[in-house]
Amino acid sequence: MDAQKHTQPAADVPAGENAFGRTSKLSLVIAPGKIRELFFTAPYKILRPFHQQGFLQIMVVKVSAGTMAGDRQDVDICLEDGAKAEFLSQSYEKIHRMDEGEAVRSGHIEVGRNATLFYAPLPVLPFADSAFRNTFHIELRDASSRLFYSDILACGRAARGEHFLYRLYRSRVKIYQADELVYFDNLRFTPKDNPFDYAGLTQYEGYTHLGTYLLMNFPLQEEELRDFIETIPVAASCEIGLTAFAPQCFCLKSLANGSEPLVELQTQIKNRLRQETEKV
Repeated sequence: MDAQKHTQPAADVPAGENAFGRTSKLSLVIAPGKIRELFFTAPYKILRPFHQQGFLQIMVVKVSAGTMAGDRQDVDICLEDGAKAEFLSQSYEKIHRMDEGEAVRSGHIEVGRNATLFYAPLPVLPFADSAFRNTFHIELRDASSRLFYSDILACGRAARGEHFLYRLYRSRVKIYQADELVYFDNLRFTPKDNPFDYAGLTQYEGYTHLGTYLLMNFPLQEEELRDFIETIPVAASCEIGLTAFAPQCFCLKSLANGSEPLVELQTQIKNRLRQETEKV
């Protein structure tokens, strides 16, 4: 594995500029049972992976206080045919206050034939006056390529009374299967500039956290998935909607008060999908 050494951020960087002086990069090529290629720059770091139930579990660590103004991040993940990998994060994604500017992350994911990827980081926590753009372009080779992708967004530091005080949260996720666009989610929240009541009707509806879960090409039918969700204890405290957008491809959206129910929902779904993958 080839990894570039970390560099220390420059001191006294003006607001809105990249403290690392360049785009932070994380790039992996994963073969069955191992990492074939690895490259990263500060603040990214990859801990030594370990195996669980046929999956290579990869912990992504950011050696920094969080995401700052001017940060630019590129993430590139490729699963070769037959590979199984689960990406985990060590802590919540803190998007810090920004006097000006914004932070940007661009991601590209490829999932090969008969490969399975779980991409399920911990929740995103946007501080007051923060601005963050996140874009992911995902390519599934064909209907044998399996993906579980999740994103959990807090309204802010709710425990401190920060509710929808960030400037911008923008998330664009495009998923292609066999070169055909099958899913496109374009989420744009600008609560400080928008007259809408983000906590009100048709938005968060009194809840504080939003979870998005994408399940693609696992051997589950819609009714099976609905029945399973009803058995998860924390689901009773959440507002949940499920949409099928292609054969055996589902988008589950959930609102909750607090991140814990959505993280638990994420964990329970992953465990069920892992069981289903073992049958393939």
